Amino acid sequence: MRADHAFAQSYAAARQKFLAAAQEAGLAVRSHVHPRRGRDGEDLAMDVALQGAPDAEALLVLSSACHGVEGFCGSGAQVALLADQEFAAAARSAATAVLYVHALNPYGFSWWRRTTHENVDLNRNFHDFTKPLPANVAYDEIADWLVPQQWPASAAANDAMRRYIAERG
Repeated sequence: MRADHAFAQSYAAARQKFLAAAQEAGLAVRSHVHPRRGRDGEDLAMDVALQGAPDAEALLVLSSACHGVEGFCGSGAQVALLADQEFAAAARSAATAVLYVHALNPYGFSWWRRTTHENVDLNRNFHDFTKPLPANVAYDEIADWLVPQQWPASAAANDAMRRYIAERG
């Protein structure tokens, strides 16, 4: 497959290429629709397709767009692999199924952002939220400046931030 057939210039085009490649490969796609719309008003979704036996001995997970804007590269690779018969045959012979997760962060992909619509970087937030979060004393010292109670921040808050920066220079 030629690169210009696998890669896209927008999230919507990348999604269409992925869905078409999965259909061409005979795979069922499960779409998890996002509550927001994309930059161009398009529907957003994380699309998932399994290639190979559901009970295979091993599973290779190929995801794209954890950092949304990086989805262009990952999506193109997924589309190319879906069309690659040698890759599919090698996976089968190795008793390995391949799970394609297209656009793990469709919002970031569409809006060309690393983060989700909630400003969460999925690659940086691997915390077990059932346990206490790790202490971050340095952040605690400046949290009120970064997320003030009112916006814009008060003059007193801005002055305190300037003093803090000057002292640590």
